[in-house]
Amino acid sequence: MASSSSRRPRPTSPSPVSAHQLEDDNLLHEIMLRLPPQPPYLLRASIVSKRWRRLATDPKFLRRFRIHHRKPPLLGVFSCTCGHISFRSTLDPPFRIPPELFSLSPPIRSNQMCLDVRHGRVLIDDGMWDRWGGAGDQGHVHGACHPSPFKVVVIISDEHDDDLSDEDDDYKPVVLASVYSSETGMWSDLISTTIPGRGINLSLRSTLVGNTLSWLVNSPFMLEFDLEAQILAVTRRPRGAHRGDKVQIIQAEDGGIGIAALSGSGPSLQMWDRKVDSHGLATWVLRKSLELQNILGLESRIEKGKSSILHYVEDVKAILLQVRSSVYMVQLESLQSKKLFKSSQKCIYRPFTSLYTEGNCLLILTLQDS
Repeated sequence: MASSSSRRPRPTSPSPVSAHQLEDDNLLHEIMLRLPPQPPYLLRASIVSKRWRRLATDPKFLRRFRIHHRKPPLLGVFSCTCGHISFRSTLDPPFRIPPELFSLSPPIRSNQMCLDVRHGRVLIDDGMWDRWGGAGDQGHVHGACHPSPFKVVVIISDEHDDDLSDEDDDYKPVVLASVYSSETGMWSDLISTTIPGRGINLSLRSTLVGNTLSWLVNSPFMLEFDLEAQILAVTRRPRGAHRGDKVQIIQAEDGGIGIAALSGSGPSLQMWDRKVDSHGLATWVLRKSLELQNILGLESRIEKGKSSILHYVEDVKAILLQVRSSVYMVQLESLQSKKLFKSSQKCIYRPFTSLYTEGNCLLILTLQDS
């Protein structure tokens, strides 16, 4: 009896990509568009050949690249003190950006202060007024040398309690807000609200969540400005989130306003979400509470007074922390941490996020008295 044997079909190897396909500029642009937004990838593609460099640095393509990725990575931080601002890259070698690429020329004067860094822009105060600022815009394109329209919000304190007696409990200091629009080149009318207590202690760290810019203000309050509705309001923080260097306004899990706070002697990192019911009543809900020592992977316990929150990085949903003499970044969704650098100086750190490509520039905005 004859046995029959079945033959297995030989595996076929995929046909190689024809050379002429990669000669199609449109196809190559589509491939480059899908590269990760971190600096090395597009820069590496640009050195393959003169043609690839031309395609990778084409202004129209770069705009599509920035719009496609939307949320840019953290490139570094600006260290700010009165009269001095410098850039420090937080990327791993060999992709660290030289600080001179983001240097300010001419340098700021001794009476000037860096108020904010957001969307590829640095906001400088001329040092003449007692005021605070924050930059915010919609539909922005990170890193573009021809930036999209933007807005600047300036908060001015109006305090006249020098001659008031301690028995005058009716006095409340006033804060005023005005908005500058780059589209109209004009400032809005003043918008005001009062703050409970005597004196105004407003944090220099603003947080942009949706259309709202927020600042920590006299404990236990915070100040919120709605860019669309042009409304200035004072709201309460969660209980226990009082000390300014231990508290940071963040984006909550549902996209609303949240709070990150260091609590206790450990300390623990707490994350609070603000929930608003159908009647408009807001309550704070504790979402997470974890030991900071465990998040950072430290062997020894963090001593009391040796930790603080420096800033919130909106585009990557992370906070910058200083523990002892080291600065860390903690991504609040994954709780992954990274040690960025050591610092023994007392200064303000402004995170800088952007899609770094050839031809990046930095737009300097200066608030000046008229």
